[in-house]
Order: sequence, then structure tokens, then C-alpha cells
Amino acid sequence: MTVPPRRTHTDFTAPRHWIVVTVVLFIVTVVLGFVIKLVPALGAAQLPLDAALNRSNTAGLDSIALALDKLDQPVVVGVILLVVFGVMWILKGWRRSLGIVVVAGAGWVTCLAVKFLVHQPRPDLADVPHQLVTSASTLSYPSGHVAFVAALGAALFMAVSRRAARVAILIVFAVLAVIVAASRLYVGVHYPTDTVGGVINGVAGALLFAGLWNLLAPRVFRTNRH
Repeated sequence: MTVPPRRTHTDFTAPRHWIVVTVVLFIVTVVLGFVIKLVPALGAAQLPLDAALNRSNTAGLDSIALALDKLDQPVVVGVILLVVFGVMWILKGWRRSLGIVVVAGAGWVTCLAVKFLVHQPRPDLADVPHQLVTSASTLSYPSGHVAFVAALGAALFMAVSRRAARVAILIVFAVLAVIVAASRLYVGVHYPTDTVGGVINGVAGALLFAGLWNLLAPRVFRTNRH
């Protein structure tokens, strides 16, 4: 009698060749960063967009931008991930909710490695007509704020299977990424390409840890399904 092959349960839907896709995305992220760094004219050409957004300032936009400026602070990220964990525990169970938090958090942290590798300085804040932020920590490329939004969105996208849920997550986090990216340009602390790199980096980081989670979680938690 033929024994049917055992099916291994995975918490995230990742591409079959997720390692290859991850490597390609990280390469694209790093190459984009170095191109902008090594050709200063490309960076300078982007700054008029920052200035245009900054000149359109209002009290309401200032408040939103300053609130979003805190998005990459460890405490804020921790609170967001804790809320996500609680909600997804109810919807998907504790193991998958834990996986989402790990994948999103670890995927976001990979942007620090790319920042260190590319080592792109921030735009000169002295050129910002309406200054809201006097100094910015870390380096410019990629945007850690946008990378976090992208990593969280990618983690949630891979953790659900229903088409409607995936479409909703894609739309919501695409809009959030645009809003956060615009806020970073509004305060003048990023080049537009920093935000593009943040999206690619966040997705790449989430995919990397989703693939690793699928490999390791069944062994660690001993909950394979047949």
C-alpha cells in the first residue's frame, strides 16, 4: 500500500524559491542605495519634492508628521506589535500571531544592516524651509519608518490565505506606506528613494524571516499537521 506524503503545515505563504527572491530583493535595495550615494546629483534632484511638501505645511500636517516620526522608536514598535499579536491570536492562534510579530520585527531590523552598509547621510536639514525636526538619528537610506510598515504588511499578507483579506491588507498597507513616506519627506529627513528602498527592504526582510519561520517553527513547536 502506498503511503501518502506527509503535508507540512506552514504559517506563512512564501514563494517556493523564497531564498532566491529574498536575495534578489536585498541586492536591489543595496544597489539602489549605492547608486544614489555615488551619484550625488541624483540625490540633489530629489530634494525639490521634499521642499514642495514642506512648504505646504499646516498645523494639522505638522501634528501628523511629528506623530509618525515616532513610528520607528522601539517602544512604539513594541506596542504596535503587541496589539497585532493580541488581535491575530484571536483570529489565527498564538503560534501564527507570534510568527507575525517575529517576522515583522526582525524583517524591520534588517534595515539597520542596509543603513550601515550603504552609509548614506541625511539630507541637509538647513535647507528645509519649515523645520520640524532639528536632527535625525541613524542614516538616511533606507527609511526605517517605511521599512517597518512594509515588513508588517508583508508579514500579515503572508499569514492570511483568503483573497479578500489579502487584498484588504495590500490596500491598507500600501496607503500607510505612502502616508508614512510622504511624512518623512515632509519633515525633510529623507530622499524619496530612501522610502522606495524602505519598501523593498521591509518586504525582503519579512520574506527572509517568514521562510526561516516556516522551516524552524514546526520543529521548535512540534505541531506539524498531517
